Amino acid sequence: MKCWVLAIRSFRSRCFLYIVTVLFIIYLFKVFQSKKSLNFKSIFYNFPFLDGSRFFFRHSHGNKSKFIPGKFLRTLTPSNESYCSFRLGFPDFFDLSDSEIDLSPELGEQGSYRVIYNVLQGTWIKNQTNNITYCSHLTPDFLYYLVEIVIRWEGPISIAAFVPSYDASITLCLLQRLCFCVPEMSKVSLHFVFPLEYPPDHLACDSVLSIPPGCAIPNIILNKRLITFRNKEELTYPVNVARNVARISANTKFVLVSDIELIPSKNLVSRFHKMVPKLHLKINSGKTFMRRLVYVLPVFEIEDYISNIPEKKSELLDLYSQNKAIYFHRWICLHCQRFPGLQRWIHQTSYATDNSIQPMLVVRREFPYHRWEPIYIGTNQEPLYSELLSWEGKQDKMIQMHEMCLLGYHFVILDGAFLVHAPGIKRRSGTSRDTSDVQTAYHYNNMRHYDEIMRRVTQQLGSKQGCKTH
Repeated sequence: MKCWVLAIRSFRSRCFLYIVTVLFIIYLFKVFQSKKSLNFKSIFYNFPFLDGSRFFFRHSHGNKSKFIPGKFLRTLTPSNESYCSFRLGFPDFFDLSDSEIDLSPELGEQGSYRVIYNVLQGTWIKNQTNNITYCSHLTPDFLYYLVEIVIRWEGPISIAAFVPSYDASITLCLLQRLCFCVPEMSKVSLHFVFPLEYPPDHLACDSVLSIPPGCAIPNIILNKRLITFRNKEELTYPVNVARNVARISANTKFVLVSDIELIPSKNLVSRFHKMVPKLHLKINSGKTFMRRLVYVLPVFEIEDYISNIPEKKSELLDLYSQNKAIYFHRWICLHCQRFPGLQRWIHQTSYATDNSIQPMLVVRREFPYHRWEPIYIGTNQEPLYSELLSWEGKQDKMIQMHEMCLLGYHFVILDGAFLVHAPGIKRRSGTSRDTSDVQTAYHYNNMRHYDEIMRRVTQQLGSKQGCKTH
């Protein structure tokens, strides 16, 4: 009884109140430093020791419409002619011969996947060789993210589609529909990636892929009820085979290997081309010549109730100041996209950053940023992605990043250019993490390949103190 009385008295004492007040003031000071919103709910939302509450204590957003990729298509009317150039006889038939089937870029005959290049061949050419190709990958259920890219990207686009069995037919049917609706689809070259045991099938288009008629997103896609062959058979996703295929297919000097849900800021290509000559002139006039350069695009994600994706830095920072935008994967992988100079990038605002691209910082990917996985504009001279690693096993870009560290690459952090992940901030919760035996097996398989390849790469290129593998 005496213990309880003492405990109650201590909680009611002035000393305890002083301690709580001081801690609260310190926290408010940190919030002011990062220019966060200071409304009552957002304070509780961000308290580190109330981590679980962020999944339950949310702002009410009423009936605000969510972002839907390709939603604008419902306002369009199909053209009488396709804007695309299909090969192999499609849509009348699909004439596939052995001569059209290629090996994967890195593993070749030792790999489990095969490739058909330029099933859809881009015909849009504008200053082609000195342009930037947006290189990405997808499955049929993510195809409508592509239209959000084509209406924003000023250059050609190279896409690798994973199409085992009848997924090839689904992809072709959806593409044909899009090609009568979106003129910018003429920029797109699309390639098929498939497992040896499940070559592409050509089946008649199912009627469900045409409901509703016209240009609108098919209901089966909109309602997320499409069952792909890949999902049905639970096939692993060969993300790095797809990345390599999309990249080596580019005919331009520069390439951006990105994910299909990452949407670029406004006029990124044209502004990049204005920036590069000035940067190279400045570098070459200095004492140190940087032979290996790539250009990093900061990546952010925004809340799912925001339907208008920011196109300018000022628009992005406005969302950031309201806790409606964060750097990509902040809540699930703290180091993956936290780039050097993040706070400087956030606080550096001007008219110029809305209307041009500037090099903000030149860094190496070394400790303590040795786990950083930047998305960058580079060339086809960079190392390929390791095709032994699957998307499910994670860490799929780490080997390429380590090679670039050992080769002495410099990473130019760009200001005024960025990528935004399709709305919806990913948050880790105690129930969402997949701890199944299958997922554990994927992780184990990737880690086994990771360690083996890292040893081989280190033997070939040597070691550097700042280039750590773990």
